Formats: sequence, C-alpha cells, structure tokens
Amino acid sequence: MTNYSYIGPMDRLVHPNLKDVSLAAALHALADPVRLDIIARLVDCPSLNAGASCAQATPKSTISNHLNVLRAAGLVETKVEGRERINRLRCVDFDARFPGLLASVLANKG
Repeated sequence: MTNYSYIGPMDRLVHPNLKDVSLAAALHALADPVRLDIIARLVDCPSLNAGASCAQATPKSTISNHLNVLRAAGLVETKVEGRERINRLRCVDFDARFPGLLASVLANKG
C-alpha cells in the first residue's frame, strides 16, 4: 500500500448547534450583501454547490469565505457529495432559534 503523505484529510465542515449561535453572529452573517444574495438563492433553490451560490464573477475563495460565515452562523448546512459541496439553507432550524428574523431580512432585501 502506498502512503501519499501529501494528501491530507479534507477539512471538516463544522455546523454549530443553533442554541450556541448568538444573535450578533446571525446579524453579522446577514449584514453582507453577498451573503444575503447567497441566502436568497438558497431560498429559491433548496440546494446549490458553491459555484451556483454567487454571481459568476465572484472568486472561489470569496464564496468559500462567505459560506464559512453563513455556516458558522447556523444559516447554511454543507454536505460533501463526491467532489462537490452542496449547500442548503437551515431555514426551519434557524427560524426556531430566531423567529421571523430570516423572513424579515429577506423581505427588506433592497
């Protein structure tokens, strides 16, 4: 058996328990227009890969950073499927933690 030491494990995706997410973290995640656009896209399409989550001209590293912030705030769940990461909105869970917040922010999205 060959040991490929240069191939490390993929980074683990951390999905916080929403009871541990503060209102400040949730508001911070929702305050950025790019992240708000990602949330709006996920409302329209229940699961998207990272490339489909943002506008075409957005660099992959920027999309990855925004998805990390959304994941840390409990808004997005990411699952690895083959070589892709599929993102879905944790709308029901998030709404249970912060009732009406997501709907209110999306309704007032400029």
